[in-house]
Amino acid sequence: MGLFKKKNKIESKFKINEFVGFHVNNDFKHGIIKNVKEKDGNIFYDINVGGEASWMAYDIMENKIIKIDK
Repeated sequence: MGLFKKKNKIESKFKINEFVGFHVNNDFKHGIIKNVKEKDGNIFYDINVGGEASWMAYDIMENKIIKIDK
């Protein structure tokens, strides 16, 4: 058994380090994508939400994300 797990190529609409926006709890947030994953045929993203006290939003579905130009 090898030390490294082979990564599957995920065909995602957005890429890591891309600046995006999304809605959470009736509020519009924006941040930078830090991880892309696929579960049960759906694409999910982990997004670092900026600001003074930054936080991670986990498992945001691809259809909930909007591309934002800086």
